[in-house]
Amino acid sequence: MIDKYIRQIMEEFHPYHEHKRLTYEDGLLLIAMLKLYEVTNEEDYLAFVDDYLDRHVDELGNIVNYKLDEYNIDNILSGNALLQTYILTGKAKYRRASDLLRSQLFSHPRTDSGGFWHKLRYPYQIWLDGLYMGQIFYLHYGLEFNEQDIFPDVFSQCINVRKYLFDNDKKLYFHAYDEKKVMQWANPESGRSPNVWSRSVGWLAMAFVEVSELFLGFDKKKSKVIVEMLEELLSGMLAHRDQESKMWYQIVNKPSLEGNYLETSGSAMLAYAMLKGSRLDLIDKKYREQGLETILGIEKTYLSEVNGKFCLGGTCKVAGLDNEKRDGSDAYYLSEPIAVNEIKGVGPYLFCHSEIKRLKR
Repeated sequence: MIDKYIRQIMEEFHPYHEHKRLTYEDGLLLIAMLKLYEVTNEEDYLAFVDDYLDRHVDELGNIVNYKLDEYNIDNILSGNALLQTYILTGKAKYRRASDLLRSQLFSHPRTDSGGFWHKLRYPYQIWLDGLYMGQIFYLHYGLEFNEQDIFPDVFSQCINVRKYLFDNDKKLYFHAYDEKKVMQWANPESGRSPNVWSRSVGWLAMAFVEVSELFLGFDKKKSKVIVEMLEELLSGMLAHRDQESKMWYQIVNKPSLEGNYLETSGSAMLAYAMLKGSRLDLIDKKYREQGLETILGIEKTYLSEVNGKFCLGGTCKVAGLDNEKRDGSDAYYLSEPIAVNEIKGVGPYLFCHSEIKRLKR
């Protein structure tokens, strides 16, 4: 079943935005294909990524419609696919494009505490999403090209996310933090947004497991600290996992809220962190079974086959925070569309199946 679904996703793929390329959504699928290639050696998976990148990166390393001065941390995520495909193929233009994304981080604006702003238009804000978007590529680039000043910077930004976004009483992470405490959603004392959004916590869990793996090879102390934060995150989230489906709700800690629903992308992201973390012996082996339970729950709840086509439902199409509609309220998070075969659900679901394939080898 899963191999058929992967083929379907590849055949039906088209870039997420008509006029943009190497968006984080596209990047998420490219990374999924590279993870599958790593475990299967299926050349079609690498060819899929190479073909996409080849069409959207010129020989000088320019990326179609990429604008550095947007200072959008989301735009860095696809650098993971560029860097890995450069390593696999040796194509110089992918190295040049990786250098271009790296150059954004030289001048990317920061909070007073040292964290990358989520976007230029979201000044002095740190979102949980942003750690996955920026730090994995940043650290991997530093390791690959020996930029050692990057290492403590990444570690510090991880620590700051916990410092400013983790609630020690609830043992949960909130979606975003406004250092200046001026946004409509920002708590006037803590600067935090008011809700625990499952996908944002999922992004963070995946960031922790990937960063801890990268640190593991050269700084076990830093890796251990990140792993401790991952275990703390998972422990807090497991207290709110739905006991029947083994999934998490869109708004994590309000399961009885009218309109709240079991959400695919955040659940798959958390499952991936558990599966990979346990495989690497970073976290307890019990998390392997819990991750497998969550994937089974997603499939029972939302995966169906209609007229020979697989449909993975239950994914929130988009959610964010601003001073307009997106106010961080319960009503806001439950107002966004729920989509089928949405890449932010499909990508992490395929991440999980790359881990499941490893278990079967």
